[in-house]
Amino acid sequence: MEVKVIKANPQTIRQQIINQELTTESKLRVAAYARVSTDKDEQEDSFERQVDYYTRYISSNPKWTLVDIYSDPGITGTRADKRPGFQKMITDCKEHKIDRILCKSLARFARNTVDALNYIRQLKELGVTIFFESQNIDTATSGGDVLLTILAAMAEEESRTISKNVKWSMEKKFQKGDFLLNYTRFLGYTRDENHKMVIVEEEAKIIRRIFNEFISGKPIAVIRKELMDEGIPAPCGGKEWHYTTIYSILHNEKYYGAALMGKTYKPDVLSKKRYKNEGQVQMYYAEGVIENPIISKETYQLAQLEFQRKAELIKNHGFGQSRLTTVSGCFYRKIKCGCCGNYYVRNIQHTKKGFNEVYYTCGTRRQNASKCAQQGIKESLIKEAFVDCVNKLSVNIDEIKSVVKLALKDVIIEKPNDVLEEFDNQLEILQNQMAALAKRKNEKLITDEEYAIQGDKISVTIDKVKEDKINYEFASIQQRKDNQRFNEVIKIIDSLKPDKEFDENTFNTLVDSIVINEKYKITFNLVIGLSITINKTP
Repeated sequence: MEVKVIKANPQTIRQQIINQELTTESKLRVAAYARVSTDKDEQEDSFERQVDYYTRYISSNPKWTLVDIYSDPGITGTRADKRPGFQKMITDCKEHKIDRILCKSLARFARNTVDALNYIRQLKELGVTIFFESQNIDTATSGGDVLLTILAAMAEEESRTISKNVKWSMEKKFQKGDFLLNYTRFLGYTRDENHKMVIVEEEAKIIRRIFNEFISGKPIAVIRKELMDEGIPAPCGGKEWHYTTIYSILHNEKYYGAALMGKTYKPDVLSKKRYKNEGQVQMYYAEGVIENPIISKETYQLAQLEFQRKAELIKNHGFGQSRLTTVSGCFYRKIKCGCCGNYYVRNIQHTKKGFNEVYYTCGTRRQNASKCAQQGIKESLIKEAFVDCVNKLSVNIDEIKSVVKLALKDVIIEKPNDVLEEFDNQLEILQNQMAALAKRKNEKLITDEEYAIQGDKISVTIDKVKEDKINYEFASIQQRKDNQRFNEVIKIIDSLKPDKEFDENTFNTLVDSIVINEKYKITFNLVIGLSITINKTP
């Protein structure tokens, strides 16, 4: 058996074809790639110079023909797949339109080692060579791969260094209280000529409305629908209000003038992916960043309490948020089943007469009809029953008014501010104790072990006082909310009179809950302590 030795040929078939073309005096098809990482004026000028330079340089060579100047102005180089000009150049290479590429430096080509080497090797397989002017590297020459690997790693480290420098600069600004606030599509705020955040009153009214309606019990889904029905433009300028838009508004601390920086973080400068910061990196918080906020801090805290209550409701009753949000505003979390105690959920039924009718069914029965025999009930029937309830109240209205006003007068109280001052005094004393303990340690008056034991005790006490202060503040906020509601009840009671139509405001103010029993016995449990049962026939 005869074995033939075939000598290695480092040139690809594509390169051999190019060389053959060159020997027949055909011109080399040359392109250039230019990029700057920002869109600032000085960078824009640099970009234009790159394009002009390569256009003249390639055109002046009689053995070259200019294919194109591929460019990506104002785009970072860490991700090649985010650069359209670069991707167009790679596509043209794959279609054999380019023989050689010129680039100012490796950093302009890529700052990611993986991207840089992958694309360079891919282009070499296609017979396309690259020349990096600043480093004097030509992938067509021997030894180019070794230098490329080294320099690509250096370019990647440069990108990491820049990222670290930017992060350090931002942290220093945050520590000084110099917060960066983005007002693009920031509903309710804009910047004046001095770059200060100022309120756009027409938009601020929408923000206040969203907070007030959510605090009063309306689900986000209902608020969203009402905003769109009224044709109120969304922050992006369109007609569509998304659930997440309203959710983010209700969680945005900037509306009460504060700022929390570092909500997300980026562990890898190359991937560009950001993650929610759950304590992985340091955050910075400050109040009074915006001088004239749209809402008060108390209003914001009430909204967070409402989110907390809804979360507890979902947890305790074992059904998802989607089922809760399907209930309309005034009946949300109001209707309970007299048979199993579960909440009713909203349904829409298309009738033979061609219109949609709203009715409610027990959540348990909806999941499993065998576990609850309670039948569904029309929304119109519940509204009729409430009108009857109001008319019953109106018969003995004078007596009810006197009893209710007397009862509510005892309920409405204000928590004293001196309690909060006492919490602050306790914290100041404890912090002074900690400072004195540290001083004694530094002066060698106590051992490290004694310092650790005593310091832990003080730290535990500080945490306990802080927790008590927070709980007291939230309890105070809740009390003020209850006081506000009781005052509204008094106003409603004063204006109560027989009526023939359902009034949503009266319903929201007076009704604490509704219990549906068999044979359509509808019991209204009122906030004033009365329960009135209405029998209705479907």
